[in-house]
Amino acid sequence: MLDYANYSMQQHALDMLAALDELHVPFCHLATHSTGGIIAARMLLMQPQRFGKVFALDPVTPLGLSFNEDQIGVFRAMMASRDVTRAVMATAASSLFVPESLSPNTVPLFRDGLGELKAFFERILDKTFGVAEGVWIGTPVNLNRERESGELERRMPEITHPHLVLWGEKDGWIPPADLKRMSAAMPNCRLVTVPGVGHSMNLEQPALYAGYFGAWFGGISSDASYQISAQSLDRG
Repeated sequence: MLDYANYSMQQHALDMLAALDELHVPFCHLATHSTGGIIAARMLLMQPQRFGKVFALDPVTPLGLSFNEDQIGVFRAMMASRDVTRAVMATAASSLFVPESLSPNTVPLFRDGLGELKAFFERILDKTFGVAEGVWIGTPVNLNRERESGELERRMPEITHPHLVLWGEKDGWIPPADLKRMSAAMPNCRLVTVPGVGHSMNLEQPALYAGYFGAWFGGISSDASYQISAQSLDRG
């Protein structure tokens, strides 16, 4: 049975650091989303001097997440069915859809007036449906391992980089209690709850996301040695 060790959060972090090395980026800031949050935590602990500010959208916290066998089975079903993938992904961008259409065994229906956001969602769906099994199954398996080990939870006080953490009040993926524990444990972490959006403000309300992003990173020098790396880091 595969253990998906090559898709651990530690390995993702090492891969991202190697990419920065290859791109000759000695110092940068981070913008993360979802699973990117815990990957970034490992990057910050491995090379703290390399990073400045962190902008974290609905992050998986250093506590990891818990998935039972039935939930991992949903990921397996997503691998096999575009319709299942679409239905699950709709819950990660819930404000784009008619609420009643997000119930089990229903087809998600877009709200009226979304314009190009509908096409944007479908393009993301196309990309998601093509990822490897190691991403589909390795992600929940390794987030379980992070939760069970408690290693990163114990090390949260070591992460002193300035963090702005945004959580959409309709986000059903990231437990708000985890975010509160993170913001209490990390010495320079501000948690903001954003009304009216779910797990993916960058997709659901991109202009609002850009506003928060610009406010957080505004005024930073554009010198090449002090550049923003606005990476997605979202491997989940």
